[in-house]
Amino acid sequence: MLMSEHSNRVAVVTGASRGLGLAIVKKLASEGFDIAACSRSRSDRLETVMAAYPGIRFFVLHLDDADAIKTCAQNIFREYARIDALVNVAGVAAGGLFTMTKIDDMKSIFDINYFHQILFTQYIVKKMMRTKSGSIVNIASTTGSRADAGTLAYGGSKAALIHATGVMATELGPFGIRVNAISPAVVETDMATTMDDQAKALLDARSALSGKIKPEDVADLVSFLVSQNASKMTGQTLRLDRGLH
Repeated sequence: MLMSEHSNRVAVVTGASRGLGLAIVKKLASEGFDIAACSRSRSDRLETVMAAYPGIRFFVLHLDDADAIKTCAQNIFREYARIDALVNVAGVAAGGLFTMTKIDDMKSIFDINYFHQILFTQYIVKKMMRTKSGSIVNIASTTGSRADAGTLAYGGSKAALIHATGVMATELGPFGIRVNAISPAVVETDMATTMDDQAKALLDARSALSGKIKPEDVADLVSFLVSQNASKMTGQTLRLDRGLH
């Protein structure tokens, strides 16, 4: 394995068992990061990547349980003396018209996509504050900045995460910690299969560029944001959306 500027650095990645999270784990591990791969459970695909990169360790993370989030952070702290990067990927998809959205369902979505991601970040960032360095990348969504029908709960949770990204960047900057977000349009993952074909066709028609957004495209952007090439970038939300208008 080739060594790089990331050698001996530690990255925490949530949602690591599949899709975007798995692609990010593989990308950062290939660049020399030690990885704390966090997810509800291991997948066969994650096991394959872990076999290829011995610097990956698995940690159980249930984002719907505040106590489990604390336990996960404590387990990570026992394993690593420092943390250089945190990539918040885990989340749940949801769709439904405003008039049909149940408030209890909306609260559950916000718990996983926003409140508990903030809680996990509060734990992890303490390690970064001690070393006065670090990079946090939040995976948001273009739905967080658009007013498309059916995106009240999911888009609202991502809009909150985008706002939190800017606030965290402001407050953590004095500690040398950078915080940025990536807002992709539909990415070719298992989650994308929950979206109906008509909605996908509409997004294609509104996009300046053809083609599909792959998990590896997002992983490449994460790699840039946690690198020294982005050392002066913070508080930004980068749209990866093929020029969606």
